[in-house]
Amino acid sequence: MEHSDFRALLGRYQRGECTAEEQRRIRAWYDGLGAEQQLDLNAEERAALVATVWQRIASQTTGSFPTVAVAHNRWAWPASSIRWAAAAALVLGTGVAGVYLSRNAVSMPTGKAAKSPAATSWVVYSNPTARPVAVALLDGTLVTLAPASSLKYPRRFQGPQRTVYLTGEGFFNVFHDAAHPFLVYTDQVVTTVLGTTFTVRAYAGQPSVVVRVKTGRVRVAPRSLAAGAPADAPASVVVVPNQQAVYSAGRRQLRRELVAAPVLLAPQAFVFDNRPVAEVLAALEKAYGVRIAYDAAAVRNCTLNLSLGSEPLFEKLDIICEALGATYDQADGRILFHSRPCLPE
Repeated sequence: MEHSDFRALLGRYQRGECTAEEQRRIRAWYDGLGAEQQLDLNAEERAALVATVWQRIASQTTGSFPTVAVAHNRWAWPASSIRWAAAAALVLGTGVAGVYLSRNAVSMPTGKAAKSPAATSWVVYSNPTARPVAVALLDGTLVTLAPASSLKYPRRFQGPQRTVYLTGEGFFNVFHDAAHPFLVYTDQVVTTVLGTTFTVRAYAGQPSVVVRVKTGRVRVAPRSLAAGAPADAPASVVVVPNQQAVYSAGRRQLRRELVAAPVLLAPQAFVFDNRPVAEVLAALEKAYGVRIAYDAAAVRNCTLNLSLGSEPLFEKLDIICEALGATYDQADGRILFHSRPCLPE
């Protein structure tokens, strides 16, 4: 098998997408793994793979995460777990001792992990470096922690929820577990998710907290709506790709808005030969996952003959508006398209 094919297989295995046959192939490969078989994975891939192997160890041995204990300078592990851990070490090119280095997180060695003084069951991981650091949690979640940021998380997730606390900025690739929602707490908001990728930016001293979604959806809510909040302020908002939730502590206001540069989610051709405007707007909605509201009666007789390329979404809208003499603005994570009625041909 080519390395590229095997890397793709590992990726599917990490996401839990392998078929039963593919899982048997990986286990057979692990059984016969030799030290000369290594893959050139980057730091994030290494961290994610180790976290996944930990989870597989848990589900295929005792049903809970294995406990690492030190006794006379030796690591105590369930015997059936040794093969998996060693396999991970060989895949990552680190050696068994390197994999056993931490039971709390797998991360870049330049970070700093320490016990929380308030509770021995929690770990606080800080990133004092100038570069992002990958931190892998034992449930399979991977957190990319930005500089000057810290993450507080339990040694093991227990109970109905998986809860962590963030100061600064972190990109979360959450392992899907519908039975155990994943919650990220900051000083001002709490973000709830089942399985997705998103960024939370909540540096101390900044006037607002931003939660930006890459895939899936999350629910963002203020930790407490203090007295004096606007009567129409939402208790929570659901954010999807190309949207972000912004909470202003000073104004006690939570709002949903589009990101500055929406990314293409469903690539397609934007070539329209005398097509109805409604069809053009629908194509943009599908491509960017952004809702576009408009007056159907006003555009009923409007058509467009144009070809759009790789322009950003808002530039595409500018071109459409110029052709129609229309305008647009934004509200609550949507685009509001305003067009004058067109005369029937």
